[in-house]
This record gives sequence, C-alpha cells and structure tokens, in this order.
Amino acid sequence: MSFGEGKGQAWTPPSPGEVLQQVAAKCALPVEAVATALSEVGITLPSPVPAPRQIEVQRLRVAGTKSDGTAFSIDQRLTTGVWAIMYPDNFVGKTSILEFIVWALRGSPRQLAPNIKKWVHRITVDVVVTGQAVRLVLEHDASQNPSRLRCRILSARNAAELTDAEDAELRPLAEAGDAKQVEELITTFMMEALGLTYTRIWNPAGGLDGRGAAQLHGWPVYFGACYLNPGGSKMLLGDYPSLSWLPGKLLELFIGMPYASVLAQLSTVSKRFVKQSNQAAHRAEQDQAARRADHERWQRELDDVREQLQQAHRSAGPLATEALARVDVTLDTLRTARQAYADAEDADQRAERAGLLAQQQVMDARETWQARRVLGLLSPSCCPRCEEPIDGGRHVIERKDASCAVCTRPLPQVNADLAQARIAELERELAGQQDLRRQISDHLGLRKQELAQAQTDHDAARARLDGIRAASAYQVLRDLELRAARLEGQLQVNETTQSAAEPESDTTATVLSVAHKVLTKVVTDAGNHLFPDLNQQIVALARDFGVRDLESVDFKRNGNLNATKDGAKTPFDDEGFPPGERLRVRIAVVIAMLRVSMQRGVPAHPGLLLIDAVGSEEVVTPDATRLVAELEKLSKQVPGLQVIVTTAKPEYVEGVLPPERIITSSGPFMF
Repeated sequence: MSFGEGKGQAWTPPSPGEVLQQVAAKCALPVEAVATALSEVGITLPSPVPAPRQIEVQRLRVAGTKSDGTAFSIDQRLTTGVWAIMYPDNFVGKTSILEFIVWALRGSPRQLAPNIKKWVHRITVDVVVTGQAVRLVLEHDASQNPSRLRCRILSARNAAELTDAEDAELRPLAEAGDAKQVEELITTFMMEALGLTYTRIWNPAGGLDGRGAAQLHGWPVYFGACYLNPGGSKMLLGDYPSLSWLPGKLLELFIGMPYASVLAQLSTVSKRFVKQSNQAAHRAEQDQAARRADHERWQRELDDVREQLQQAHRSAGPLATEALARVDVTLDTLRTARQAYADAEDADQRAERAGLLAQQQVMDARETWQARRVLGLLSPSCCPRCEEPIDGGRHVIERKDASCAVCTRPLPQVNADLAQARIAELERELAGQQDLRRQISDHLGLRKQELAQAQTDHDAARARLDGIRAASAYQVLRDLELRAARLEGQLQVNETTQSAAEPESDTTATVLSVAHKVLTKVVTDAGNHLFPDLNQQIVALARDFGVRDLESVDFKRNGNLNATKDGAKTPFDDEGFPPGERLRVRIAVVIAMLRVSMQRGVPAHPGLLLIDAVGSEEVVTPDATRLVAELEKLSKQVPGLQVIVTTAKPEYVEGVLPPERIITSSGPFMF
C-alpha cells in the first residue's frame, strides 16, 4: 500500500525491496541492476523503521582545582524524570555543571567558560546509551600548552554495575589522546550506539577545486536536539546558525521519518555525480578537441608527404634500377653459396667421424690380438675375482681338454694368420676413409672461397646501391615512406580512440535521478501522515507550557515553523515570539517528536533534554512554574524521558519537583 491510501487504514512505509522495485520499474531495469548501481555510489536502503534510541545519564563526577588552588569535586547520581540544577544567583556554576555533562556526551562543551574549563582535571559520566552501560572518562590537563585531553570509554554489564564500579573493574572499549580525537571518538561511539548515519549536505563552494563537495555532519550537530538553544536564539533546533537546513534534518531524523537520511544522501551523491559527469564531459571534450587538432595536423602532413613521395618516385633513374637488380642477383648467389658451404661442411664432419671410427677399429683389433697372445701364456694360481686357489688338477685338464682352468669353458682357438689378415683389412679401410676425408676437405675449401667471393660481390652491390641512393632521391624516398607509414598509423589510432571515447548512456545517473524522485514521494507521503499529528501535539504542548495565544503551527520538512497567534501568521524567528515562548515551543517540538516516533513503535529521539536557564526570560512566575510542572507530568507519561534544567528561580521548581531531584548548594557556589 502506498502512503495516503485507504483512509483509516494502518500506515506503513514501503520496504527497501518495494522501493527498489519501484525504481527498477521506472528505469526498465532489473532490481539487481538498480541495487548494484546504488551500492557503487555508496547507497544502501536501510530499514524504514529507525533503531531505538535512548540516552540516560546515571551519574556525574567532576574533580578539579580552582584558580586559587582550592580543590573541588562533584558527585551526582541521576535518574529519569525532571532534574533541576538550581541556585538563586547567577555565575555560580549551574551552567557549568550542565556543560560538564555536555562535554562528555558531545565530545566538546558548547558554552563552558574558559576559566572553568581550565579548572577541570577529570570528568566521569556514567550513561546508558540504548541499553549499553558505559562510562565516559575525560582527563584534562590545562597546565600543558596546548592543554592535554584524554578520553576513555569503559563498559559494564548493566547500569547497577556501572555506577558503583571502579574504573579498573570495567572493560575498556576505546581511548583517544587529544581534543580532536576525543570528539571523533565520542562522535563515532554515539553514532553507532544510537544507530545514526552521517548527514551529507552538498556545499556548492566546497571541494579542493571550489566547485562543490559533500560535507558530513554527525553527532555534534545532532546533539542540538538534546541540548536546546536558549530562548533568545531564533534557530528552532541546533546550535549551528550557519546550517540553515539543520532544524529540518533534526526533525526528520528524530521523528523517525523513513528514508529521509537516504534521500539527503541521494541528493548529495546526485550532485557529486553531476559534478563528476560534467568534469568528465569537459575533459572528454578537451580530449576530443585535441584529437581533432592532431588529426587535422597529421592529415595535412600526410598529404604533403604523399606529394613528396610522388616527386621522389618520378626522380628515380635507370641507374638505380640496374643497381637494385645487381643487389638481387648477388643476394641469390650469396644464398646459394651459403647453402653449398653448409652442405660441404656437413659432409666434412661426417667424413671426419667415419675416419675416427675406422682408426678406432684398427686399434681395437691390434689390442685384442696382443691381449690374447699374452693371456694365452698365463697360468693363474687363483680366481681373479674371489682369490680362491685353483686346484692343480684344473691346469692338467686345461692342457688335456683345452678348457680354461678358471671358468672351465673351452679355450678359443687362436689363429695368428686370420688375426693378421683382419688387421690388414681394417687398415686398408682406414686408408680409404682418410683419402675420402682429404677430398671432402678440399671441396669444403672451394665452397668457402666461393662463399667469400659471393659475400664480397653482394657487399659491393649494396655499397654501389647505397652510393646511388645517397646521390639521388632514393634515401629521401625511403624516409618519406617511413614518415607516411607513421602518420597513417597515428591517424588510425586517433580515429579508434575517438570512437571509443564516445559517451555511453549512463545507467547510474538515471537510477540516481529516479531513486531520488521515488524516495521524495515516500518521504513526502510520510510527512503528510506524520506532520498533522506532530503539529497538533506541538500546539497542545506549547499551550500547556503557557503559550496560550498559539492557535496552530505548520512544521515544514525544511525546518521552518509557521505559527498562527491571535489570528496572525507568525514565523518562529519573528519578534511575535518572545524569547520565553520560543523556548517553550522548542521544548514542545522535541517532546512532540519523541511522542510521534513512539507512536510508530520506536522512539527515534534519545529522550534526553538539557535546558539551560529556564525562566530567565519570563515576566511572571506562574508561566515558568507551569512549564516545569508540565515537564514533570510528561516525564511520567513518556517512558525513559530525562530532563535536566538549570534555573536561578527556586520558586520555579520547589514544590513542583521532588527535593531529591533539585541539585543545589548551601555555599556561595555550586562547587
């Protein structure tokens, strides 16, 4: 069901999958392609139901030394409900106590006096953040220049363990070592613990090039919805006057407006994408212009080279043609001579191997014959292998049967004539191989001479051609041909690059544009559902707080609050709203945001309100008393609501709040 359908029916925002389906249908793309395009620019659709958020301060402890050397300490336990830091004089430390809490929760104080800041040595705030019990410890040393600030975040299992435990009994989570790192650490912790995302706002003059960049805003900016501005401020929510969009973003965030943060991110990413696309298009246009200029210059040069080539071809004479032919003839002769020499060299190597083989055979035959003659005269007395003695009977058998006394095998017949005849035959073969080798070597020598002559003839032909070329247009012709080939290649590459550089249709830009339109409608429909109730509650609460002439308010998504008072249109920053009424309306807005988000099932506002100098702009006591009384009544109706106010008027809180929730001092100062 889309927003606004079915009057009287339960209202629910679309799921991330339904949003992707709507975008995909409008883009004519698969859902997976839309999800991929968004993720590539860092956008994922979160749950439309915000994470539950709550901040409850349990205990504040401060230790330090005043300028006169007097040590001071504060140890105050807190609960939900309305608490008042009260002292009938000003400049006694009421705001400072509130700022000590702010310093730990925000990462930096908002309006702590510099001299008071120098007094502080240590601030410890025990706080439960969305069910997570932690201790924020700030250790400050103003004696150093610049002053040293250290932060530790410690964790406990529950609030009871947290408030009574020593630091060493808690589990360390994180630590930071200077003012900037402390603020970053607390910002990161609070953002993650409260399920918050950074707000990305496009600054048209930002970036290194001054042409726009995204700026990230996180917990210090969001904290303005917890620590309310004083009545004199004309800014509805937040303490950054330069951020005109801030009240609207705080409203969307802490009312639990579904997909509002993603819509802001989409807007920023789209502008960044447009910037990058414009830059890419500008670079591409410059590249194309450069390529076109190169193409035109190369084409003119190529035309000129081709004209010069034609003239060079016409200047070539018959002498050069004859020289070229002579080079070709001598090259063919050289190739033939090289092949003939290679064949002769191969035959010479084969003849050499055959001669060596014949010589080896003659030597083997001679050595064998001599060995047999010598061994035949031997009469061994033992086995040559195992050295066992040979029986004399074996020698008798050897002489009788012609069998070997060692192995008992028949002795070979030794014929001296046959052996001498075989040796003579092998010697004749060796002589024949040696004659053949001399003939082949002579042939190889002739081929070598022919090869040398062919090389000389070819070198002479080339030298003659080079001389002709040097004296004619042929060298110019060759250079022109090389230049023409190079220019043709450059032109071809340039044309291919131009084709590849043609911009394609950008799917991502289309998806971003359509997704922005779809989510704009989603957020608008959500506002149409949530804002009427929010406006009614703001009016009712503000009237309860004493703004009796307020008839209606129209809270816009951009953070503007247009009111009607006594029948007249009265913007929030108009003089028609005195400071006291501005503070009351501001409180009514935050309480209404908390109530509306709770009606959705999840409190999007953390439920912590810090209000400085309640009643300082009031003219009559009953109005300020009514404000505190109504806050006390609301704290019983809104689970987890914790309000800490400061006032210099005892009559505003005494008799309205329980005495145990009034923090005061019997001395001249609060600490």
